[in-house]
Amino acid sequence: MSRNVGKQEVQAFWGSLYDSLYDDIDRDLTRERLLAGLDDLEDMFRLRDFLAVREMPLADLGGKRVLEIGPGAGGHSALFAKHGAIMASADLTFSRARATQAKFDLMADRAGGCQALQSDAENLPFAENTFDIVYSNGVLHHTPDTERAMAEVYRVLKPGGRAVIMLYCKSSWHYWFNLVFCVGLLKGQIFSGENWLGRATEWGGKNVQTVQNPITRCYTAAGIRRLFAGFSGLTLRKGDFFFYLIPKLGRLYRRWQISHYGTHPGGVLVYGEPWPIQSTLELKLGRLIGFSWWISARKP
Repeated sequence: MSRNVGKQEVQAFWGSLYDSLYDDIDRDLTRERLLAGLDDLEDMFRLRDFLAVREMPLADLGGKRVLEIGPGAGGHSALFAKHGAIMASADLTFSRARATQAKFDLMADRAGGCQALQSDAENLPFAENTFDIVYSNGVLHHTPDTERAMAEVYRVLKPGGRAVIMLYCKSSWHYWFNLVFCVGLLKGQIFSGENWLGRATEWGGKNVQTVQNPITRCYTAAGIRRLFAGFSGLTLRKGDFFFYLIPKLGRLYRRWQISHYGTHPGGVLVYGEPWPIQSTLELKLGRLIGFSWWISARKP
């Protein structure tokens, strides 16, 4: 089934999305802009009570060996490095690994020992029992064999080490209403083949989409527990509800949202543009019917 998706297809899509979201921002990035952007990013994460500050307290990262799988353009990895983590950041797509390394290079002494590399999440080039933390935000549900990738997470963690992972939530408003009902049924995409969910998710930025997303998965709580069966101390928390993702009507809401609540500059490094600030209601709904599972678990 989905495991027959080729890695070259995955690379092509995520490389194209990198160009659409980040290429022009990274091209003009300086050390000063990066460090200021990381302050903004941390503030945005705290405003959202996000995985990268709640499940992964930044004050505890000093001297920890941390692997990020799928660093995107490197914003999360750079933030962790700023707080003293010794980062290894592995991405299947070369342009994303290169962008992450460029941020480490700009940080210089503030990212000592940090390195980004091109690598497959399902075949990590690290010895077992290497890392204190493996972090991955919204990545492992896009690899052809998520179970194998999770086995790799387990393998490279030290005993007692933590996995801090975001995976998409099936028991969510976005999955059932926006994707299944509006896109899948009303637009008929659910009948177009196995990968309809991949085609319905992920694109953004300035460029017209020319490459399809090969794969996206969503998980129930029971599915997460099966995926993390070998771990201990599993915690699950929902987040991320956005009215602007509702097809058609969401565009109108987004304009009102930005005019009413404004935008946060912390989004630039990780989304390629300022983040539209969520309402208090959206934050509350995220905890109930959000699209993200924010997960923490330990290797025994």
